Amino acid sequence: MIKATLMRYLGPHAVDWGRRVLGRSGFDEVQLVYETFADSGFVGTMVDVGAHHGTSLGKFASDGWKVVAFEPDNLNRAFLEQAHGHRKNLHIDIRAVADQAQEALPFYGSDVSTGISGLSAFHESHEKRQVVEVTTLATALPPYDVSSVDFLKIDTEGHDLFVLKGLDWATQAPDAVVCEFEDRKTLPLGYSVRDLTTFLEDKGYRVLVSEWWPIEEYGSIHKWRRFVSPSQDTEGDAWGNLIAYRPSDRFARLDAIPRS
Repeated sequence: MIKATLMRYLGPHAVDWGRRVLGRSGFDEVQLVYETFADSGFVGTMVDVGAHHGTSLGKFASDGWKVVAFEPDNLNRAFLEQAHGHRKNLHIDIRAVADQAQEALPFYGSDVSTGISGLSAFHESHEKRQVVEVTTLATALPPYDVSSVDFLKIDTEGHDLFVLKGLDWATQAPDAVVCEFEDRKTLPLGYSVRDLTTFLEDKGYRVLVSEWWPIEEYGSIHKWRRFVSPSQDTEGDAWGNLIAYRPSDRFARLDAIPRS
């Protein structure tokens, strides 16, 4: 837990600066959204579903945002709590999130990578590690006194569309969303990247597709490729993140990003 301790005492901004100096800071879609909010000095509410070690939420929490983080993986959550659990504006929830509440579902982990734990066993290294309770954002957020969401980040290893479907869209519709796509994970679950982008566009979002080169090996460093428009097909085993945002002056920098 040395990394978690460093994160706790140095803070996410200092750690990020150090990574940049050492040349170890790769492309990050959440950082792009963070800078968009930070440029205007805005402080709001972030919901992080699949918070892992807290890399995405760190700067938001440090800047005073109210953050609700869902991390059902026991090992990942232990790291998250050590690194960020001291923040009074951060609420850590042990449940998984989807489009309907369920009890005692199997949850899978891997010795290859801490970043691929989830409700689906899509990799040969996956093994059942625990059982989890599943909730929806519509149900889970009100007890944390969250009436609206400004930024929603989702990374649930294939279940991102279900997380979105579990929102109360009448009251919880976020200003910006970052979620993962990878057909190899989601087609067995019944949806594709096109279904995910269509869902977000139908909710009134502009969608920027951030495509990465196919994963060579989980647990290794991945390579970012390009931005494309939702109408353009991603190639082969490509994966990446969708950046969805409400049309407004705040997100003008996202509109200006060139698409391949």
